[in-house]
Amino acid sequence: MSKKIKNPFYWLGSLIFSGLVFLMTNKVLAQGGGVGTGPIKLPNPLGTTNIIQIINNVLNYLIYISVPILAIMILVGGFQILIARDNPEKIQSGRKTLMYAVIGFTIILISKGVALILLRIMS
Repeated sequence: MSKKIKNPFYWLGSLIFSGLVFLMTNKVLAQGGGVGTGPIKLPNPLGTTNIIQIINNVLNYLIYISVPILAIMILVGGFQILIARDNPEKIQSGRKTLMYAVIGFTIILISKGVALILLRIMS
C-alpha cells in the first residue's frame, strides 16, 4: 500500500469531505403548492422598452470600457514615440496610434451625444 493510503489524516480528511458533501446538498421534495393557474409574469431584464434607451445603455457600457482602452492606447503610442529614437517611421506609427485612439474615443462620445438628443426628442 502506498504511504498516502496508510496515513490516518488522509482517511479523516476524506471522511470529513464526503460527509460535508452529503450534508450541504439541498433536499428536493415532491410536494408542491397549487396547480399554477395564475398569470405568468416575466420581468423585463433590460429595464426599458424604448430602443433609444437600449442604445443609450449600450453606449454607456462602451464609454465605460473605452476610457481604460484610450488610456492604454495613449501610453502605447507615447511609448512607441519614446523608443523610436531617430527612426521617423516608428515616430509616425506612434503618432498614428495616438491619433486613432483619440478619433475612436471622439466617435464614441459623439454617438453618445446623438443618442441623448434622440432620447430627448422621443420622450
